[in-house]
Amino acid sequence: MAANLKNNKHVENLKKGFQDIQTVAQEGNFKLFAKQLVAVVLVFFAFKFLTGKFLEKENNLRGQMEAIRLQQTNEREYETNKRKLIRLEPRFPDISGKNEYLVTKILEIFKAENLTPQVENNQTEDTSNATYVITSLGASTEMDFLSFAEFLARIENRKDFLKVTEVSIDKDSAPENLGKNKISLKFNTIFPKEKIAKNLFKDYDKLVKEMQEEEAAKKGGK
Repeated sequence: MAANLKNNKHVENLKKGFQDIQTVAQEGNFKLFAKQLVAVVLVFFAFKFLTGKFLEKENNLRGQMEAIRLQQTNEREYETNKRKLIRLEPRFPDISGKNEYLVTKILEIFKAENLTPQVENNQTEDTSNATYVITSLGASTEMDFLSFAEFLARIENRKDFLKVTEVSIDKDSAPENLGKNKISLKFNTIFPKEKIAKNLFKDYDKLVKEMQEEEAAKKGGK
């Protein structure tokens, strides 16, 4: 609104100026007003030129500021995703140990629970993805419901990427096993065909150290 009023004021002044010029010309004193006419015209064109240049510079500046903002946003997202990859990748096992990793982990888990599982002889593999291999292996044991719930929670809270994808529970009908259930589980994990973070990021070692220090500081603050 202020800009429109200002522009209207300039227009009214110019109209009045040209009316004065017309009056002087009609009275035969045009030469007396020649210098003023030139000055008015020059001021008019200078005003238009400078206003246009200012708006052009303002638009360019706004565009540059927006480009910088987007660049900073992209850089922040890149750094965030880089840290996520560095933090996540070690949770996945090396593909070189694909044949024995899953059975070894399953036996470790059950041993920690003082349980002896029955583990399937062969694991299944899904190699359809170009970047990783999924392996699955079944195991079974007997537990009551409360023990099983706690057991499953501990598995899900592990830092390594070992997950239970299938569960089957059958009540044990034998009198000597009252309250026990036959539980079958399907474990799986993912093996990246290639771990890329260390080769991809030049500051990998520095970031790993920083993240380890941050983790230690968090634990120390608890």
